[in-house]
Amino acid sequence: MAEALADRLPGSLTLVVAEKPSVARDVAQALGRGGDKLKAKGGFLIGGRHVVTWAIGHLLELCEPDDYAPSLKRWRLEDLPILPGTFRTKPIAKTKAQLDVVLALLRSPVFAEVVNACDAGREGELIFRHLQEAAESALPVRRLWISAMTDEAILEGFESLGDGREYENLEAAARCRSESDWLVGINATRGMTKKCGGVLLSVGRVQTPTLAILAEREREIQAFVPVKYWEIEASFETGAGASYRGTWFGPEAKDGRLGDPGRAAAIADRVRDRAGLVTDVERRRRSQASPFLHDLTQLQRDMNRRYGFAASRTLRLAQDLYERYKIITYPRTDSRYLSSRNIPLLVPTMRAVAEVSDELAKAAAPLLAGERLPISGRQVNDARVRDHHAIIPTVKAGSAAKLKGDHRKLFEAIAERFIATFYPPAVVEDTTVTTSVAEETFRSEGRVVVERGWLAVEASPWLTGSGSAELPGLEAGDSVRTTAAEALEKETKPPPRYTESSLLQMMETAGKLLDDEELQEAMKERGIGTPATRAAIIERLIDVGYLDRDRRSLVATAKGLELISAIPTRDLVSPALTGAWEAKLRQVEAGHLSRESFMGEIGAFVTRMVDEVRSLEVDGLADRMQRTIGHCPKCGAEIVEGRRAYNCARWKETGCDFSIWKVIAGRTLQPLEAAKLLSDGKTHLLRGFRSRAGRRFPAFLTLTPEGVKFSFPDKKAPPSDAG
Repeated sequence: MAEALADRLPGSLTLVVAEKPSVARDVAQALGRGGDKLKAKGGFLIGGRHVVTWAIGHLLELCEPDDYAPSLKRWRLEDLPILPGTFRTKPIAKTKAQLDVVLALLRSPVFAEVVNACDAGREGELIFRHLQEAAESALPVRRLWISAMTDEAILEGFESLGDGREYENLEAAARCRSESDWLVGINATRGMTKKCGGVLLSVGRVQTPTLAILAEREREIQAFVPVKYWEIEASFETGAGASYRGTWFGPEAKDGRLGDPGRAAAIADRVRDRAGLVTDVERRRRSQASPFLHDLTQLQRDMNRRYGFAASRTLRLAQDLYERYKIITYPRTDSRYLSSRNIPLLVPTMRAVAEVSDELAKAAAPLLAGERLPISGRQVNDARVRDHHAIIPTVKAGSAAKLKGDHRKLFEAIAERFIATFYPPAVVEDTTVTTSVAEETFRSEGRVVVERGWLAVEASPWLTGSGSAELPGLEAGDSVRTTAAEALEKETKPPPRYTESSLLQMMETAGKLLDDEELQEAMKERGIGTPATRAAIIERLIDVGYLDRDRRSLVATAKGLELISAIPTRDLVSPALTGAWEAKLRQVEAGHLSRESFMGEIGAFVTRMVDEVRSLEVDGLADRMQRTIGHCPKCGAEIVEGRRAYNCARWKETGCDFSIWKVIAGRTLQPLEAAKLLSDGKTHLLRGFRSRAGRRFPAFLTLTPEGVKFSFPDKKAPPSDAG
């Protein structure tokens, strides 16, 4: 590095620090278009006026307790709470070489200023500030704040660099978030782990209330007792030959559910093959405005509903489309609106989207036929854009025509929403028909789309999927005949488990289930976590064994359920309190609350929490947390989850050696998959195994007297030993 800068005069260059190597290359390319060609050196790129270097995400991390006092390496309840007066950072070992480069550049006299080009958000600000602090750099700071990675957006950003001092409140909020997570996580995890007999219990400011939402639902499901009931369904035919169906209801059962099967059968017998009369027809039309644009959480929910994508997968794909392909704007946003600055680019962007496919071109055509797009406050609202605007395609979107697979699916979802939001409202008509037969009444419901509006672009199952059958043209006074009637035995069902889509909504609204988009927007300030962190929270809960994925559902495990029941500080499991903390972080970010006040509140909370953990009664908790997945095929004892395998619980007593390895051919066998293997002798088709040559392959696992074996869907490959 010294050689590359040896001939440069003091104060002659501008240093640019990006968050990732790929972003640094994009910045260098854009500066090259602006006339400053940069060449790669070790850990940075250098040109005539700029040097661009990069972090690799975080290069520094908060110190561990034993970095403050060696005695804290040992976990002891009497050492809690741990409350560092001033937080320190230390290098991350695997990226130490790049850290040395960045710190040396920040200390070099050849630079007149430094541009913070880390991601334009809370975490990006903290990454840069930690580096600046570690280097003890006094260089003036300017801030690059962009929402797209095109050359044009980067150059425009360099022409309007902000003063770094304007982002001090953002830095304060970032530090508060990081340090409060450390304080709660370290103290709660150590406290609960030691109190509960040494079973590692990961507890966190955000992850624990998220787990509490799922645990509450799982307890509801476990406590649910199904109740049988009977419904009477009938088919009717009009004089014109049209048919429709109806469900019985009466004064004693307005919901149509009867507890007496004899009464239900008698009603069905009474109305069968009898003449009837339409006594009432009620029609209600309503207009449904086009949907808001995507923020990250809504995009993750959309992709989970459509394709079952995990939130983490959607985020990875979106980052690819943003950084690598440069065809969407910044994805880690919590806004569903655009700013007025975006208006000049909307028509060029719409034209670029129309180049991607015939379907998108057809959808965009009516909008491009006019001189301008029908913009309203539903799309553009400066007051609702803080850090970044909503996720939309960029003017480079035409290159998405080459995309395939999941990248293509994600881009099309973003493009469809971009087009749909400028379309007129959809109009649906709900019809309720009451039919009377032999003094019994039946209700029929139907929904039709009268004006498709934005539904011509984007499907909406919640608007059109329920009760969407079209009823024939009926009027009060029409005569009908009952062609069939039967009493159907049914059973009440427990509440459904959360999918990632429904959990993300609960996190966004601090545990409140809201269908209305306007109400969801109003609750955002008090959500659990941020759009950028929610996917990682879900993955963390799975990694530590508190949750299982069962296809699209998320299931709280015994370990997760017992943790939530045991935690004495109920505020720690409260989505409402966590949402209130998030709202206060936003107040710090806006300059309305001091960092000292926020951290003082967190410190007091941690002290109270530790006192409550000390007085906790935990008899038998560790045993209750042990996950059982089935019964041993050799001796009938329970199979429990161990660190590396699923083992017979009685191996110490009887010597039973039955076990199933958790990692088979490079793929981790999940507890629910192992449970199915034990109960059915065979799993579903599992994907992600790797051969010795490194190739991925799908297979079933089957349980045989000789152990676990592979079997293959094409029946061509011979079964082989799976471990």
